[in-house]
Amino acid sequence: MTNRRAARTTQREDVRDLLGMRQPGAWLVLAVFLAGTWITIAYTFSGVSSIWPMILGGLVISASAIAIMQVPGDPLPLWTTAALAASGPVSCALAVSVSPAHWAISVLLVWAHGGAVAVYCFMCVRGRLVAPWLGLVGEAVVFGVWGQVNGQSPVGIALAVVAIDAAPLIMAMLFSFTLRPAAKAVFALRTQTITQVGRLSAESAAAEERASQVRTLDHLARPMLERIASGEELTAEERRECALLEAHLRDRLRAPLMSTLDLDEPAYRARTQGVEVVFIDDSRADVAVADGEAQIDPRVASAVSGLATTVLDEADEGQIYVRVSPPDRPIAASVLHRRADGSSIRSEIDQSGAVRSFS
Repeated sequence: MTNRRAARTTQREDVRDLLGMRQPGAWLVLAVFLAGTWITIAYTFSGVSSIWPMILGGLVISASAIAIMQVPGDPLPLWTTAALAASGPVSCALAVSVSPAHWAISVLLVWAHGGAVAVYCFMCVRGRLVAPWLGLVGEAVVFGVWGQVNGQSPVGIALAVVAIDAAPLIMAMLFSFTLRPAAKAVFALRTQTITQVGRLSAESAAAEERASQVRTLDHLARPMLERIASGEELTAEERRECALLEAHLRDRLRAPLMSTLDLDEPAYRARTQGVEVVFIDDSRADVAVADGEAQIDPRVASAVSGLATTVLDEADEGQIYVRVSPPDRPIAASVLHRRADGSSIRSEIDQSGAVRSFS
């Protein structure tokens, strides 16, 4: 159970944990970035032939930036990677499609290619090194085609507008070469620590349970064992008490759940009346035990405790069988009372805690 819990924790981890991308401060930085992008876009409205491509391009960049923050996985999932890589060329194509030719090297279009490169940098940090470069090449192609259509040098425009974005992308790639191995080591150490803490906790709980059982055994059995060790002949009452004690200890070993359900005292009282009581605990069968105890629905536990207590208190002869079934059964538990005259009453408890009785 501890190992599975550690594995689930590891699966949820990615480099965002080390960069603080899940923290409120990261969202503040993202908000400032998006605010700057949209202010720049709004400033270009007076010079473009249509504002809607600009708005759509801004939405593409905004969605990409949010996706970098939100999408889980390390490295980024394949389809997310493809969409983010395409966001740069798409936003650039939308921007230049309505921009005048003299904006070719203007800072008014920095939001399109510069904003996409910011996303590409974080893609490198999040484990995708090839896709950002493909996106940057796509941006260069878009600006080159735009320059060719407007009678300018396509190579010159592509280099002037996009090549400068390669510098931060190279830095992000080099940063990822340092960060990601360190992140992997940190996550491995954290998983190892969680596993070790879980193991120590389980060992401590087991030691406490053993100590508790020893104290209980000492309290219940020591007086009678000392009486037997004295060598004196036991009275009839003492022999009867030995039989009751043996049955009680057998129940604690064979059906520990019944002690949790507070059935020890009702069983003891029933046995003093001559009733044969048998507890059967199958709740641990075919189920992973968490923290040393099988799990049972509280509704079922309450129904079993109430029904068994009633049957045990009312019985003065015969046999009573109380059984808790494995957790995958439709009948969660049953109580059977066989009377001395051969008749019997069987009560069943389903997984919702409902009780049905049969004669």
